[in-house]
Amino acid sequence: MRSWVLLASLLSVAALGQQAYTWTDENGTVHYSDRPYPGAAEIDLRAAQGFVAPRPAQPTPTVSDEGATEEEDPVQAYTAFNVLQPVQQETLWNIGAVLNVEVDLQPGLQAGHHLGAYLDGQLIDVGARTTQFQLPDVFRGTHSLQVVVLDARGREVLRSLAVSFVVQQTSILNPNNPNRRGAP
Repeated sequence: MRSWVLLASLLSVAALGQQAYTWTDENGTVHYSDRPYPGAAEIDLRAAQGFVAPRPAQPTPTVSDEGATEEEDPVQAYTAFNVLQPVQQETLWNIGAVLNVEVDLQPGLQAGHHLGAYLDGQLIDVGARTTQFQLPDVFRGTHSLQVVVLDARGREVLRSLAVSFVVQQTSILNPNNPNRRGAP
């Protein structure tokens, strides 16, 4: 544990661009320090690796019919995008294979944008222009759902966090089902 603390302190020394030293004492214990010690070897510490975020893409100019260059409308940032329905880990009973989806999107859907959904990893472009829509063919089982904002060209603008849910269907073969033929 002590060597990890020393190593961590050396890494912090490296981040500051200072020198570090190492030596082994008469008991065979390896020491590290930011101060020179008689017989210590200097450690070559490279600078800490950094990261520079890529610059956001600028609106691309488009050419109109007259040959003049126009700028595409810049996209305003969405500040909230959450799936409200179905709720995380919800069990839905007897939905008739139609899933009702509701999202919270702030600010509202921008011009030229529409909603789609990834159901179990498959994109379904439902073209919804409201925050409530339905997905067909959602059968019994465990599913994952992510809602996406798509632009006019069908490119993804924003994706929600994934929601997992379970669809249950009452079986007519279940002996406890009151709708079963021949039930008492």
